[in-house]
Amino acid sequence: MKKTLSTWLLAGVLIPGSVLAGGFKIALQGQKQIGMGHTGVGFSQDAATVYFNPAGMGFARSGISAGVNLLMPSTSFLDANTNQITNSTSQVFTPLSLFGNVALNKKVNFGLGVYTPYGSGIMYPANWTGRYILNRIDLKVVYIQPTLSVKLSEKFSIGAGFIYSQGHVGLERDLPLSSNQGNTTASVKLDGRASGIGFNAGAYFKVSERFSIGMAYHSKVNMEVEKGDATFNDVPMALSSSFPEANYFSSELPLPSEIAAGFSYKLTSRLTAAVDFNLTFWKSFDTLSFDYQTNSAALADSKSPRLYENASAIRLGFQYLASEGLQLRAGAFYDQTPVKDGYVAPELPDNNKVGLTLGASARLHDKLVLDLSLLYEDVPERNQTNKETGLAGTFQTRVFSPGVGLTYLFGKSNKRKNY
Repeated sequence: MKKTLSTWLLAGVLIPGSVLAGGFKIALQGQKQIGMGHTGVGFSQDAATVYFNPAGMGFARSGISAGVNLLMPSTSFLDANTNQITNSTSQVFTPLSLFGNVALNKKVNFGLGVYTPYGSGIMYPANWTGRYILNRIDLKVVYIQPTLSVKLSEKFSIGAGFIYSQGHVGLERDLPLSSNQGNTTASVKLDGRASGIGFNAGAYFKVSERFSIGMAYHSKVNMEVEKGDATFNDVPMALSSSFPEANYFSSELPLPSEIAAGFSYKLTSRLTAAVDFNLTFWKSFDTLSFDYQTNSAALADSKSPRLYENASAIRLGFQYLASEGLQLRAGAFYDQTPVKDGYVAPELPDNNKVGLTLGASARLHDKLVLDLSLLYEDVPERNQTNKETGLAGTFQTRVFSPGVGLTYLFGKSNKRKNY
């Protein structure tokens, strides 16, 4: 019992990793950038550069960009022992983003980002094969990021931002119990709030009117859960002392650091290409620990190995100025998984993945722009046996995510630039 309970509690804090980025990241910041394969490190378009590369704010027109996506993941699991297929329950999530960029003077820009880099979940039907590992997980994380950039010359700038994060996680699973009253099934629910701090920084070099390059760094953010609620339901009276009704837990989930490099090149007066390369240092996430306020023979403080590997992603995007009132976009990406063989689980059914994106922007007014995006991601089949839980089978995930946003521009209009 101790191993089964502790293993799930440790694994369950994680987010479904097969949602848009390797590990448990979600890459849905900026509707224009999503439409171009989520590129933006070396291509400063709008206020969303606060996230991609804060140094680029001085090369983007001042304004506000807001957006929302409908995130619709679907996961299937083929049980290796029974050949039974289980499909996750249909759910729709709505990650949001709000970015602002204002020029304080000719050299200094101030920006602010409020966005959800982590915010998804997964739910399986009752009585499925892995119900003693996971039934449901929901996670919501919000980053608040004030940012400054400084132009050191007409072509080169640097920038940095402070990140404050707030998050919430909820998890549920069934719990098999045995007592002198016989075998029964109870349930356990975890509910906790977490917070952490970090920063991002970057450099941006506008080599020419056609060519720009950039580099950016996102620091690790340690999300600390303090006094989260651990609730046990339907526990037989004979075992109630092993599962206190009012129990709490604390834990820490490290969100890894990342370095990114990118460039953009204007192929023609209307067509621009952008390329980003991301390297995420998942190797720092090797163990996940839990500390319970009240322990028992069945519920002890525990450590669970994760042994993640560093993972990279390559992203490509194109933007075409169809007219003075319409921009069209397309992109693609390949994203490695940090999850090693033997550690794939229902809450993290991850694999190397490929994604395709489309997007468009329509000028509604001289200063108001409608931004649209569409993302499709395919996470190929991965046949695994989990080393801790023994769950054996094949996971496959697909993600569909349309998005919409509005950009309001400050200052004078240029119908061919900063749109």
